[in-house]
Formats: sequence, structure tokens, C-alpha cells
Amino acid sequence: MATDLTKEIDTYLASQRLMALATYAGAPWIANVYYVHDDHLHLYFLSKASREHCKAIDANPQVAVAIADSHQPIHSPQQGIQLHGTAAPVTDRTKLAWIFEAWNTKIAASGEQLQNPDIFLKSGAARIYEITPKRIKFFNTVLWPEEQAQELHL
Repeated sequence: MATDLTKEIDTYLASQRLMALATYAGAPWIANVYYVHDDHLHLYFLSKASREHCKAIDANPQVAVAIADSHQPIHSPQQGIQLHGTAAPVTDRTKLAWIFEAWNTKIAASGEQLQNPDIFLKSGAARIYEITPKRIKFFNTVLWPEEQAQELHL
């Protein structure tokens, strides 16, 4: 079955909301965070700058991510993403406005909407981070029952 791997990954990312984010700065750490993504398969998450995973990103921007639906069966069909790349805070107001809109649509409840990028940046309490993937491994036993996974190198 011929597939456009980027499109298949994009579709899968859109179907999920939560990822496990692994960082390393002296010791490994992992945290579950909500995310949105863009057409370039970059992932964006919101977190307080004081969190351990954010401090680790400040020291070492290399990250790994796993995304899977925890309700899927232990046997086929199975789908999930593993990736590695780099993470950095987003400070561009135009990009933040787009992320806020995506976040408000996919993640936030009505009382938790992200509003003004300028106020958000000035407060400094939380940050939006962008993960730029370098390698994505997409497990999908429906699309690839024999190989089970395909990789995208960016």
C-alpha cells in the first residue's frame, strides 16, 4: 500500500493530544504534556518554565517524544509515534497567535483559552515550546502489517 508518510503522520498527530516528552540534563526525565502540531510536523506544548523538563531543555535542547493511544489493544492494530529532535521556547508573536488558536481549538476548555501573546510573553510564568523533529518513527500495523513502522528523516 503506497502512502504519503508525512500525511499519515500528520493525520495521526491530529488524532492525539498527549505526548510523553523525554529530556536529559544530568539525568533523564520524562513528562506528559499536551500538544498541537503544524503542517511541518513541529510539535508545540505549553509548560511552566520552572518545571524540570523545561529546565532540562534550557540546558540541553535534545528531546525524545512518544505518542500513543493508551486505549489501543495490546495486539494489532497498533499505532504510535516515536521521535527525536530539538526543543526551544517560541517568542515570535505571530507564531504564538497561531499556536494559541490551535491550542484553544484542540486542548483548552472555554475558561482556559490562551489570549494575548504579548501578555503571555511578559508574564514569563509559562512558555510555549516548539519541538523540531529530526527523525520520526511511525508504527502503524494497519498500513504496514509486515514492516510495522516507517521512518521519516527531516
